[in-house]
Amino acid sequence: EANLEKNLVSLYDDLCQGSYKIGRSVAFIITHPKIREVWAADFRDRVVHHVIYNAIRDRYERHFIRDNYACIPGRGTHDGLHRVSGFARSITESWSKTAYFMRADVANFFNSIDKNILIYLTNKLVHEEWVRNLIQQVILHDPRNNFSMRSPQHWFDKVPRHKSLLHAPAGKSLPIGNLTSQFFANIYMNELDQFIKHT
Repeated sequence: EANLEKNLVSLYDDLCQGSYKIGRSVAFIITHPKIREVWAADFRDRVVHHVIYNAIRDRYERHFIRDNYACIPGRGTHDGLHRVSGFARSITESWSKTAYFMRADVANFFNSIDKNILIYLTNKLVHEEWVRNLIQQVILHDPRNNFSMRSPQHWFDKVPRHKSLLHAPAGKSLPIGNLTSQFFANIYMNELDQFIKHT
C-alpha cells in the first residue's frame, strides 16, 4: 500500500509490454465446512485477475443460463434460494402436489478441469490477443512451481489426494482461491448447463 501508485504503474507497464509474469502463490488449508486447500495468488496477480474478469465478464454472462450463480453480482445464495423456492412452489402447485428433485455434484471439479478445453472455450468469445494471452498464461500457470506453504505439512496430508492440487495430473486443475478460477469454472460448466437446460 505504501507504494500503491508505483506498483500499479509498474504492473501496467508490464502488461502493455507483454512482460508480465505470474508471481508466487500462497497455499494454506481451511477446515470449515470441510478440509481443503486454498491457493491464493500474489496481490499483483489478483489485480490482473480482475483485469481479465472485467474484460470478459459481460460477454460470458450473457451466454450463461439464468440459474448460474457463482461469481455473478446479484446472483448469490439468497437469489438462488428465492429461485428454488419459486420453482418448488410452481411445480407443486403451491405445495399441493408431490415433486422430486435431483441433487448432483461434479466430483473433484476444480482438479478435473482440462486446461486445453478451458482455453478452447475461452477463445470462443475472446478475440483480443492481449486478453487471450493473459487468460492462457493464468490457465496454464502451475502454482506448484513457486509457492509458499502457510499451513503445517500435516494439514496438507489430511486433504484427500484426489482433492489436492499438489497431486493433480499435468494439464488439469485450477487453483481454488482465485477469482479467475471461479469464473473460468462457470465458463467450463456452461457447456453442461446449456445441455441440461436445452437438450
